Amino acid sequence: MKFDFTTETPEVRYRLLSNFVGPRPIALVSTTGKNGPNAAPMSFFNVFSHDPAILILGIQKRLDGRDKDTVANIQSTGSFVVNMVDMAIAEGMLICGLPFEPGVDEIATAGLTKRPGVHVPVPSIAESPCVMECITQEVIDYGRRDHSGQGRAHGRPRRLP
Repeated sequence: MKFDFTTETPEVRYRLLSNFVGPRPIALVSTTGKNGPNAAPMSFFNVFSHDPAILILGIQKRLDGRDKDTVANIQSTGSFVVNMVDMAIAEGMLICGLPFEPGVDEIATAGLTKRPGVHVPVPSIAESPCVMECITQEVIDYGRRDHSGQGRAHGRPRRLP
C-alpha cells in the first residue's frame, strides 16, 4: 500500500501515523497556570533524545481553535510533568481527557492525588507508576491545513522520582 500524506485527510493521516508507531504509551501531562492545575492525556508523546535528555509532546488545539490549557501553562511556567499511565489510573486519565473549561482541576475531578513538584512548580500524580519533571526546552507552533495550528513541546527531564 502507498499513501501520499500531502493528499490524505487529517483523519486518515492520524490513523496511519498512530497505527504505524505502536503500541504508543499514554502520558498524563500535568501543568499549572493562572487557572490552577491541569492534566491532559497525550498519545503523541515520546522520548526524543537521550543526550541531551528530551521528551516531546504533540499537542492539538481545541476543536474551536483555542489553545488548550496544557500549552498555555507550559508557556507560562516553562515546565510540565509527564505521568505515565497504567491500568490502575486509566479511568482517571480518561476523565482528565474530557473537554473541561479552563479553571477545572482535572486531577481532583478524576479522583487522583496531586503531589508537589520537586524541581518544577507543577504537581505530579501520586498514583502514576513513573513520573518525569520537565523544564520546557522549546514550544513550536506550526500550522495545519485549516490554519488552526498545533504545538509541539520539548522538555528536558529534571527528575525521575
